[in-house]
Amino acid sequence: MSNQPSQGPDYQRDGSPWPSYQPPPQNGQGYSRGQTQYGQAPYNQAQYKQHQYNQPQYFGQPSYYGRPVEAKTLSIASMVCGIASVLMGWLLLPQFAAIITGHLALRREPSGRGMSITGLVLGYLCLLGYGAIWLLLIIGLAVAGTVGSNTGTF
Repeated sequence: MSNQPSQGPDYQRDGSPWPSYQPPPQNGQGYSRGQTQYGQAPYNQAQYKQHQYNQPQYFGQPSYYGRPVEAKTLSIASMVCGIASVLMGWLLLPQFAAIITGHLALRREPSGRGMSITGLVLGYLCLLGYGAIWLLLIIGLAVAGTVGSNTGTF
């Protein structure tokens, strides 16, 4: 035999073009190796439309296999600072960090939008709440200081 592709099928002695070809069985004669009982496709054949490498495509979206992951460090930092501002809000430092990193993350990291919004909301709410507490404390101390220093006679 030569390494050239053949121009037609090579016929065997029994007249079939393939060496071990057997026609499919008729109804009631049993099942061949490639068929299943109720007319289903065999386990190794795809029943639904799948793309290359058996990775299904959902809703017509392209696959992003191999695409580099976008950094979400600012978004994560904003959310962590927002959670820290709930726990340690009396310092007022985590609120400012959550607000600053949240606004930076909204501009730079669109993939971490949810985390940056969480950090912003927690930062602003805790700044408002703990800021009001600090303001009332300062006003209360100022009023108490002025009332106690009046030593005049009546």
